[in-house]
Amino acid sequence: MEEFPDGLQFRMESPVGPRMRIDGREVSYFSGTSYHTLHSHPVVIGAAIKALQAFGLGSGTHAAIAVYEEAEAAVCAHFRCEKAISVASGYLSMMTLLYALRDDYDMIFADERCHFSVKDALICSQKPVAFFRHRDPDDLSDQMTRHLGAGQVPNVVTDGVFSSTGALAPLDRYAHLLKSYSTGVLCVDDSHGVGVLGATGRGTLEHFGVEGENAYCAGTLSKAFGGFGGIIPASKALAKKIATAGAIAGASFVPIPAAAGAAAGLHLFMNDPTILQALRENVEQMRKGLRILGLSVPDTPVPIFTIQADVDLKRVNKALRDANIIVKYIKAGGYADAPPVETLRVAVFSNHSHGQIDELVSVLARHL
Repeated sequence: MEEFPDGLQFRMESPVGPRMRIDGREVSYFSGTSYHTLHSHPVVIGAAIKALQAFGLGSGTHAAIAVYEEAEAAVCAHFRCEKAISVASGYLSMMTLLYALRDDYDMIFADERCHFSVKDALICSQKPVAFFRHRDPDDLSDQMTRHLGAGQVPNVVTDGVFSSTGALAPLDRYAHLLKSYSTGVLCVDDSHGVGVLGATGRGTLEHFGVEGENAYCAGTLSKAFGGFGGIIPASKALAKKIATAGAIAGASFVPIPAAAGAAAGLHLFMNDPTILQALRENVEQMRKGLRILGLSVPDTPVPIFTIQADVDLKRVNKALRDANIIVKYIKAGGYADAPPVETLRVAVFSNHSHGQIDELVSVLARHL
C-alpha cells in the first residue's frame, strides 16, 4: 500500500505491470522499480511456484540445492564473473562488499546523497569516511588530497543510478581520478543500473566502460530482473574474502521461490535483447515528450524521469491519478537523494505502450 500526498492510499490488486488494477481501477502504472515488469511474467511466476512445490519456502539452513546453484549460474553468465554472492536483500549488498574488502583500502570517500543502505554500510565498514558533494569529481579530488596520507588507498563509494532522480554518477571521471592511486577501489551500489544500463545490461560500470579489477558492483535481483535478493558479482578471490569475513555466514538465503524466479527472470532478459531495446525506445519517447513541455531532461538511458515545476505538483499528481495514471510524488528532501523541492518521479518500463507514454505527456501538458 502506498500513500499519496493528500493522505490517501492505493491498494494494488494485480501483479505489477504497465497496466494494472489499483483500488478497483485499471491504471497506467509509471511508478516503482520493476523496469521490465518481470515480477509478473508467467515464466517467472511458474518457476517460483515449481520451486515452492518442490522445496518449500526456505531451506532452514545453508543447504546447497539446485535452485540456488541455478540462480548463481545465471548471475555469473550475465555478469561474466566467476562467482555470484547472494544476500538476503539488496540493502545488504554494499554492506557485505565493503566489509569483505576492508583490508584493501584505508579510507572511504562517499557521495553525500548516497542511498540509506550505502550510509548504513559505511558505518559497518569500520573505516574513516569523508563525503564529497553530490556527483562532483572536483570535490572528490579535493577530499582525497585533503584526507589521504602517503601510501593510503582510497575507496570511492557511490550509487550508480540515484533512485529518486535517476541521476548518473560520473563513474568514468571517478575511475580517472583513481588512476593516481594504483590500488584505488571503486564500489558502486548499482541496484537501479543492473538490467537497465550498459550494452548488455550489466549496469553502470558497463555503461561507462570502467569494469575492471578494482571496480565492484553491489546489486539486486529485486528490480529489473524480477526476483528478490542482493547480489555481488565476484571473482573467486573476492568470494573467498566475503566467506572469510563472515559477513553473511549467519544469514539465511533468499526464499527458494524468489531465487528460482530470479533465475528465470535473468534467463528471459539475457535471451531476449528486445527487452532492453524496447526500454531504450520508451525512454527516448518519454524524453522527447517531456522536452516538448519545456522540461529539462538529461541525455541518459536511465528510465527514471523527475519533474519539478513552478506549480503545485500535488495537484498535478492528483490530476494524473484522476486520469488513471500513477506516478510517484516525492516531497522536498523526502528520500535519500530527493531534491530540495517537491518532485514527480516517473518510471518507464520496457513494456509501456507508446500510447501510454503519449497519454501521460498529454495530461502533464494540461496541468503543468
